Amino acid sequence: MKKMSCKFIYWGFVVLVSQSFLIQSPCALGSDFPPPLSLSAAISQAEENNPELNRLQAAAERSSWGKLEALSAHLPHLSVNYDHFFSSTYLRENVIFGGAGVSFPAAFPQDNVTVNASITLFDGFESIHKYRAADNNIEALNFDLARAKFKLDETVRLAFFRSLAAQKLFEVAQQNVKTLEDHLARAHLTEHAGYGTRFEVLRIDATLEEAKAEREEAENNIQLTRNALYEAMGMEKEESRHLSGELPVLTEADVPKDLVLHSNDREDLKAQQKRQAASEELRLAAKGFWYPSVSLFAEQQFYQFGNFDSAVQANSNFQSASFMGFKLRWNLFDGGYSYAKAQESTQLTIESENETKKILLRLPQEFDSWKRKFYHSISLYRARMRALTQYQESVRLAEIGVKAGSRTHTEMLDAELDLFRARGALVKTQAEAIESLGNLELAVGHKLVETSAFH
Repeated sequence: MKKMSCKFIYWGFVVLVSQSFLIQSPCALGSDFPPPLSLSAAISQAEENNPELNRLQAAAERSSWGKLEALSAHLPHLSVNYDHFFSSTYLRENVIFGGAGVSFPAAFPQDNVTVNASITLFDGFESIHKYRAADNNIEALNFDLARAKFKLDETVRLAFFRSLAAQKLFEVAQQNVKTLEDHLARAHLTEHAGYGTRFEVLRIDATLEEAKAEREEAENNIQLTRNALYEAMGMEKEESRHLSGELPVLTEADVPKDLVLHSNDREDLKAQQKRQAASEELRLAAKGFWYPSVSLFAEQQFYQFGNFDSAVQANSNFQSASFMGFKLRWNLFDGGYSYAKAQESTQLTIESENETKKILLRLPQEFDSWKRKFYHSISLYRARMRALTQYQESVRLAEIGVKAGSRTHTEMLDAELDLFRARGALVKTQAEAIESLGNLELAVGHKLVETSAFH
């Protein structure tokens, strides 16, 4: 009776401690552990935090002011200047006045307020071409931003599924190690019982060591792929964050057989074409130095003289003066500076044209390559799926044979190892198909399978 009482008290204490641990455990509360990371959440956080996307957004905003900068040449310019002198000694000029020499001071106001206004009427079309170039650059940056966002979504999606595949491969590797450990334990027992051989023990032991190394590699790959995912999201790595979702199974129906490439769907090509147009406008703007510039101007002055010289009478109130006219300026020679700038603009236009040609030449090969890889991945996935079914059947038959005494444990082990390899190969093929799809979408410039379909 006393032993039963002690046992009851012991187990009661264990239950109380266990309940207390569950109440205080972060796992039970879930407050210290962030929720699992889904694909849609990863893409949303990437679009919010990615530094490259934020940089392009800032660049687009900065470039939007280029149009006003170019247009400002033909808008009125107004400025106000104020000068005040604390002391002055005037220049004096001797003049003949009434037959006698007079020392006449070259006076200037002690206080002077000047209001200047001007407007450019013609500048050799330089401002117009700069305005058009700025407009093309803005459109180019907006296309760059759209392309960067599209590419970021694809990069995050690929990084997410790579990390998920690494997790699946680790599970396969872990199960492989566990199976080999079980086989090794049974091999030791059969060896001691006399109907097993030392050869089987050594073979399984060597295979187990290799499997442990593969498990370690798979575990490291989880962290590496997770770090790549966080980098794409523009976030610091989070050790406790888990991924939610499954690897999608893609089919040939996801990519139409008659899919063709339309270069106009590529935002990066559109951006390059706009940059090429902008460089052409800047080339024309650089030639504006050949033409004269014409502008209107006006000036209004308010001034008063101080007590700097006894020959000049000071005035207490401001007097005024004004004038207006037009100005023609023609740069005939500036040491070759303007001509050199025009030649630089011409070469930049040629560079931009060749960059566009390079992209157009690369696109068809890129499209064809990833389309072929996608269909190959789908075919390979189907083949490996059939092989997986066959390996599962082989394991089932081996188990029956071992129980019946017609098969050895070595044959059973070989069948299970083939099954694990087939599972790992199937996961890799799924990841390859997802990568091929992502790169194919980047090649055509639009989504073929919406992200929501992967949830």
